[in-house]
Amino acid sequence: MVAYDDARKAFVVDTVLGAIAPAPEQKAAYSDYIGRDDSGAIAAFLDDDSTGILQVSIAKSPAGQLQMRLTNSADFPQGCFYQLTLSKVRPGPISLADIPGGIAVSTVVNSPLSSLYHSLSNVYYPLLGIDQQQGGTAVRKQQRTVDPKLEELLLDVQAGLGKLVRGADGGQAIDQGGGLHEIQTPLDELKYWADLAANPAAGVHARAAAQVLNHLDALQQPLTDLSNGSIEGDWEGALELVGRSGDALRQVWPLKMPPTGWAYPQKRMQHFLKTLGMALVMFVQRKLQGVDLWRTSFNVLKGSLIAAGQLLAAWIREASTLTSDWAVGLDAGGHLWEGPAFCDAHVAAFQDRIERIYALRDLHEELSALLSQEETSALGLGSVFAPFAQLAALHVSEFTAAAWASAEAEHERRLEVVSARISQKFKELFATVIIPNMALSTSQQSGGKDGPNASVAVAHPQQLFQELRQYSRLLSRPRIAAALQAEQSALAKQVDQYLELLQTELDKQQDGARGRAAINTGRLMHGVADSISWLMQCQAKASSVRDILQLLVGTANSTNSTESTAANGTQVGDAPATVALRSCLSTAVSLVQTIETQKKDMFTMWQDDVQSQLQDMASWKTSRLMTFDAANSHIRCHFNEALVGLLKEVRQLQALGFNVRREVLQEVETAGKFYRYGMVLHQCAHFYNNIATEMIPSQKPMMLADAVEFEKVLMNPKDATGRDITWHNASALEGYVRRLSAVAERLAMSNRRLRQWHSVLAGKVVGLMSTDLVRHKDKWVAAVKEMRDIFAGLEAQYPRARQEVWRHHWDFQLYKALEVQFRSGLENINKNLPEMEVSMVCRHHKLQYDPPLEELRMNHIAKHLNGFLGLPLRMKGVSSLSERQGFFAPIADADPAAIAMVYESCEALFASLADELRKYQDWLVLGDVAGDLEDYVEQQLCGSSNSSDDGSNIASNTGGDIGDWELNLRMLKQAAQDVDRLPNEVRIDCYKISLAPFKAYLEEMMKRLREALASSLRKKALSERQAIDDFLAAGQALLNLQATSVEEIGKAGQEARALVTRLSEVPQLRKRIEEKNRLLRQMAAATPAGAASGSSLAIIDLSGLSERWDSFVSQLQAYDSNLEVQRQGLQGQVLKKIQEFEGVITGFASRWQSIKPRGGPTGNPAVVMAQLEDAARQLADIKEEADALCKECEALGVSPPAFPQLEEVQADVMSTQASWGSYRDFLTERDNLAHKDWLSMRDQVWKIEDFLTKWEGTCSGASASDPGKAAIAVVLLQEIDAYRRCLPHLKSSMRGINWEDTHWVQLFSLLGFKAGTLTKETVTLAHFLDKADAIIAHVQQIKELDAMAQGEALIRKALTELKLWALQRMFTFVSNTDKAAAGGQAAAGDTKQGAGGRVPLVKEWSEILSELGNHQSLVASLKTSHYYSMFKDEVASWESRLSTLLNGLGVLQGIQRRWLYLAPIFSRGALPAVASRFRHVDGEFRSIMSQLEASGKVVALADLPGVLARLNSMATQLDACQRVLSEFLEEKRAAFPRFYFLGDDDLLEILGQAASLVVIQTHLRKLFAGIHRVRFSQDQSNITAMSSAEGESVELSTQVKVTETIEAWLDQLTSSMRSTLQGSLSGVADLSDPFSQAPSQVLGLYHALRFTERVEAAIQSGTLPQLASELRQELTALASKDCSNHSLLQLKKQGLIIDLMHSCNVVEGLLGTEGGEAPPRSPGDWVWTRQLRYYAEQGGGVSVCMAEATLSYTWEYTGNAPKLVVTPLTDRCFLTLTQALALGYGGNPYGPAGTGKTESVKALGQALARQVLVFNCDEEFDFRSMGRIFVGLLMCGAWGCFDEFNRLQEDVLSAVSQQVQAIQVGKCLYY
Repeated sequence: MVAYDDARKAFVVDTVLGAIAPAPEQKAAYSDYIGRDDSGAIAAFLDDDSTGILQVSIAKSPAGQLQMRLTNSADFPQGCFYQLTLSKVRPGPISLADIPGGIAVSTVVNSPLSSLYHSLSNVYYPLLGIDQQQGGTAVRKQQRTVDPKLEELLLDVQAGLGKLVRGADGGQAIDQGGGLHEIQTPLDELKYWADLAANPAAGVHARAAAQVLNHLDALQQPLTDLSNGSIEGDWEGALELVGRSGDALRQVWPLKMPPTGWAYPQKRMQHFLKTLGMALVMFVQRKLQGVDLWRTSFNVLKGSLIAAGQLLAAWIREASTLTSDWAVGLDAGGHLWEGPAFCDAHVAAFQDRIERIYALRDLHEELSALLSQEETSALGLGSVFAPFAQLAALHVSEFTAAAWASAEAEHERRLEVVSARISQKFKELFATVIIPNMALSTSQQSGGKDGPNASVAVAHPQQLFQELRQYSRLLSRPRIAAALQAEQSALAKQVDQYLELLQTELDKQQDGARGRAAINTGRLMHGVADSISWLMQCQAKASSVRDILQLLVGTANSTNSTESTAANGTQVGDAPATVALRSCLSTAVSLVQTIETQKKDMFTMWQDDVQSQLQDMASWKTSRLMTFDAANSHIRCHFNEALVGLLKEVRQLQALGFNVRREVLQEVETAGKFYRYGMVLHQCAHFYNNIATEMIPSQKPMMLADAVEFEKVLMNPKDATGRDITWHNASALEGYVRRLSAVAERLAMSNRRLRQWHSVLAGKVVGLMSTDLVRHKDKWVAAVKEMRDIFAGLEAQYPRARQEVWRHHWDFQLYKALEVQFRSGLENINKNLPEMEVSMVCRHHKLQYDPPLEELRMNHIAKHLNGFLGLPLRMKGVSSLSERQGFFAPIADADPAAIAMVYESCEALFASLADELRKYQDWLVLGDVAGDLEDYVEQQLCGSSNSSDDGSNIASNTGGDIGDWELNLRMLKQAAQDVDRLPNEVRIDCYKISLAPFKAYLEEMMKRLREALASSLRKKALSERQAIDDFLAAGQALLNLQATSVEEIGKAGQEARALVTRLSEVPQLRKRIEEKNRLLRQMAAATPAGAASGSSLAIIDLSGLSERWDSFVSQLQAYDSNLEVQRQGLQGQVLKKIQEFEGVITGFASRWQSIKPRGGPTGNPAVVMAQLEDAARQLADIKEEADALCKECEALGVSPPAFPQLEEVQADVMSTQASWGSYRDFLTERDNLAHKDWLSMRDQVWKIEDFLTKWEGTCSGASASDPGKAAIAVVLLQEIDAYRRCLPHLKSSMRGINWEDTHWVQLFSLLGFKAGTLTKETVTLAHFLDKADAIIAHVQQIKELDAMAQGEALIRKALTELKLWALQRMFTFVSNTDKAAAGGQAAAGDTKQGAGGRVPLVKEWSEILSELGNHQSLVASLKTSHYYSMFKDEVASWESRLSTLLNGLGVLQGIQRRWLYLAPIFSRGALPAVASRFRHVDGEFRSIMSQLEASGKVVALADLPGVLARLNSMATQLDACQRVLSEFLEEKRAAFPRFYFLGDDDLLEILGQAASLVVIQTHLRKLFAGIHRVRFSQDQSNITAMSSAEGESVELSTQVKVTETIEAWLDQLTSSMRSTLQGSLSGVADLSDPFSQAPSQVLGLYHALRFTERVEAAIQSGTLPQLASELRQELTALASKDCSNHSLLQLKKQGLIIDLMHSCNVVEGLLGTEGGEAPPRSPGDWVWTRQLRYYAEQGGGVSVCMAEATLSYTWEYTGNAPKLVVTPLTDRCFLTLTQALALGYGGNPYGPAGTGKTESVKALGQALARQVLVFNCDEEFDFRSMGRIFVGLLMCGAWGCFDEFNRLQEDVLSAVSQQVQAIQVGKCLYY
């Protein structure tokens, strides 16, 4: 290239070269050409002041080379396709400073207008912030910068340019070649057709364009949303757009463009298809923009990738299908597609890129699932996506393909390391799962279910193939395939066996070894369809084998190096495994082909066979509908039943994909037209033939009328002209079938209803069979009353006369039940009687019952026995047979022996009661002596107090031993315990005997006995104390006696010696007194406070007795004077012994000082302890000798010697021994605790603490005055202190609870134990006590270690609980069998799999959501732990999972609730506009619920791909469906207000099946109170009459045309009903027999009018008495009228009688016979005006007056509803309500339940012919529902009766009061 000196020129040349981008080899030539500037245009542009532009125009030569022209003028030459323009920003020569800012560069492509349009739209408008309308949606890029008016002008320019560039401005219809490049988006295409359709100059082209636009207009909004990236429904909405686009294109392709062209030429259609594909690609790019395709969780990304792939695949498939169909003329309208089917290479490449991304991520997910976390990290699996990190994966073009391929290659290289480990995994999988299960499965199938492995549960081969297919991506990898050669060989062997089994089964079926019944496909199929279906199942099995083998053989190919192919299809050099797999593949392919051949042959044979029988099958079309067989009285339908099977077979074969011959299809189509009629006739014939067995014999009289009508219609298949109906007359046949179905349904419904009531009655009688007649007589009474009520309730439809047989039947059943229970009651009457309470009491020292036994006997026999035995005599049943007494009497008379046994058992019962009294008679023994109990006790225990005594023995007169009292007290205590063990109550059959009064009496007796024992004991002790006092007094008198003679001295000596001999008796007496005191104390302690007097239990005072006794003994000893001489001789010997003993003491003291330990413990403590014990024994001997010397001194009167040295040594020895003894005890006790293992001692640390506390207390008594104790105490306190300092840590941080082995190892290391010497099982408390200092030194580290262990344990425990919850928490499902939905969708044409059928629904929402919330809080709390880092990944995983579950289940709960509501509605075909939206949601919901049910676990929801997005989308779609549904229903309710009182389900059924007369008949009774059904004309097009529930039929004066607009003809029916009743009133007087001919309502109204007229005439003429007499006569005549054979006339009679009775009462009241009022003198008197009066008005109306109120009669048909008997209270209620209504208010009848408030309001409405709707209010009512009811009432003019209004909530009452106030204000303003 040439280098230019002029930088300006170089800039121009480079700019032009960069713009035109010539080929590299041509770039220099173009540069030279431009640089030469042959035309001088460049020089002029650079230097000429007047030249402002440089224009470079590019065209192509025929040879394909670029042709360039440079000029300085603005033009666009012919043939130019690209133009570059450089223009000066300011005039003058170009300087270097003008580069580049002073030169404007612009381009023109194709045409100046096109370039201007696109520059404005894509560049300048966004820069200026001008709003552009995209599909009707304003898009503002940035802040507005131009004036609004200018902006408007610019937008007009853009719109005009758009029309021009799109080619729809000048009347030219279609651009066959050029101009399509201006259509860049689908919206541009729609704008083109809109412009063309709006172009008045286009003429016929505009009309054709309007047709095209009409079909494409539905795509406008979805395409706009798609371009904005926010289409409704997200991925589902885009997928729906694909289908809608295909439908629209099918409509526009055949459209023609006058005069001879097509509206959519193929070239334009191809361009449109490309723009649609590009729009979808851009939508996918927007949805995935900003998503990290390689790092985002695959569970999150998976749903989007799948949806994107499905969307693009759907478009590719749709475009290909469209163009392929057009190529063969399908839906083409003659406009054939030329060439191959359309395929957009860019969309296909983009879809391939999406699928490759999904495959890579899925492969990575499979690898992650197979590898552990450690293996994943070690093999570097996390970095395999690194090559894609810097690559824009969604940029797909030929220029990015190389970078993508390079990244894939690098990815494969990184996976090489992983492949080896995966190969090993697969080896294990094949060895342990695939091969063994294949072997077991094939062996079981070949050996049958009873084979050797029949009991082993193994996987089916298809499941194993599915598992292999699951790992198809991994198995397809060459390295893995090469490593699995051995496994593939083993697999090939098992597959070959499996294929042999399939071939064997196929051969058996082909040879006829298996009958047709043996082929079980699991489907409801018929004949050949079943066999072909079985073959298709076999073919599917073989195909699955073929597919997996193709996969494995394909991988094997990639591992072989040679490409030579042998004759058998294998390649030369193939491995043995590959050869085996190829052999199996060949077998599988052959088997698939064989099955295909058999399938086709079987279908062909079936067609030939069917075609040969068509003529015979068609004979039914010329026969009669039905014939009657007189032989067996059966009806036979002539519709060929073989056609039913054929019809099903054809439909099933077509569903299986077979094309049936036209001849067969035609016959099937004909049979299909009459199939419904034939089936109905077959059903009716079957019903007729079996009705006798279906009816309960006793109910047949009740259904006689319906049965006769059914037989009449069945036996006369004739049309309106009387001719027989044949199969050719379809319209007449349809009418006949409809009439026959109606009467059959009426009869069947009546039969079903009666059978249901029969079952109800049977249940009640069966219940009575097991209801005890004795104990539950009230239940018998209630059950029989309920049965009577049931019969009474059915009398309206089935009069009593027709019920008699049925009633008799149930009387006899009651007879059986009563007989069973009566006999059972006779056998056990005493046991089954209601429990009766009696008390056992003691009166007058006699045991008896309260009430007395005889009184009990009389009541038992009179009240219970006789009452029960008389039940059969008094009982009444349900029929006239049992209304009189005596029907059940034979039951009582049947078994007199049993009745005699009843009385015998009664006597036995009372004998048992008497025996029970005798059983406790012995307890009354104390009562026999209750009067003198104290004397009796004293006599028995103390004996006689008056026995003689000579005084020789002071104890001789005391009597009684302490043991006697103790024995009696023990016996008393035992008796009290026996009383406590007595039962509080005893049951003897039906009597409950209370023993509480009797036990209270016994306790009182025992209390008195105890007090008597205590009193006698104290008396005895007092007598013994008195004996001692007497002895001392006698002795003291002797000692005080002064002898005056020798005799006195001798006598005194004798008495003194006698006293000495009796000295031993006094201590014995004292001991006995103390024993009695002890016993008294025990009795006082055992006696409750206040239970006994203080004196009886007070002890005997012995204080001062010891001093008196010692003084007496010493004085007595002074009498012994002989001892004085001896005493003096022994004194010298004692003194010598004392001197010798002092020497012994000195020697022992010296030896002690030599062995005494000094200070604290040193040396061996055991030796010291032994020396101390020896010294203690020697000291004890010396001490004993010293005590003996002291006693001798004391006896001889010598002063006792003192041995101070002995005392000093003794104190020293004892102190030393005590000190050392405490240390010994300390060590012994410590060792007993410390040598136990720590794990068992850690919960008993309190024992250590108690041990230390105890010894601290022991040491606290030591002082410095005792050096030995002080020294030992110091040592002990030091050890205790060391133990105390480590004790808190032993109790808290060193217990080791929740510690792992690593924590124990760390603790042992901290304390200095050698590694490996200790474990947590072997460590003892002694180890820790020995390391007390180390524990103190490392206390902080130990605390941190314990805190770490506890924190980790808590997190581990929490995660374990979460895992257990995830594994164990299951959904509780209930089944919703959506049969209606299934049928409805099928009728609507829904062919999606899974529609209808069973739908699993989650049952327990609140509990699961509560648990999830708790678990989520738990996970959140784990993150606050200091030890969270170790469990960070697991906690984060649970947090994400629980969040997904909580959000997902919350949304799913709402979806389920709304689905349950909407599914039945849409199943009936409601709202076709949004049905497709609901079908999509329905399929998605069923899929999700089925997956959840298959897993069962709650956590399975979180594992569903893209579950949150799917659920939110479903919720949005359901909201939209429900909103549209609500709007639709409100529109219909506004059109016909009575719809307000129907539920949504009922209303939708009416609207959806407006053509179904059966459905309309069902719901009429809900819309009209009196109309039970209507009668249609012969052609079923008009309603001719209305009928009540009781059978009254009223011909309509104006027939109502039944149309599809149901609300319109229902409104006409309302008007016709009213006009008919109003017209009937005027003609009543002209009827010959109004009673039988006039409708009941009209007849009652006529009599009411006549009564008012007659009363007022009588008042004016004063003939009220005569009128009263006439009315009574009319009442008597009417009552005597016999209407028993006509239920309708009977009802009329009852109603008129009630009215006449009230009329008689009114007239008699006017005469003053009631109330004491004077008769009225004029019709205006109050006594008459307060009555309900009827007046005829001009025009045929009727007004109803009462006092000041005048109300209109509204002509609502009430049928034959029973009338309320009018009482004076009813009149007052009517009066109050009518006055309130006249004043614009409502009424509020108030009173107890069951007093007739609601019935009175309904009766007043009936009197005014006003529709009355009763609403039972409860807590569920809210103000919205009340408001809706008010709207309906106001719009249709009905009355609302709100029962139990007070049950509404306060806030609801407040809101309702405002609504009522608004209604009242509105009435005042507008009425």
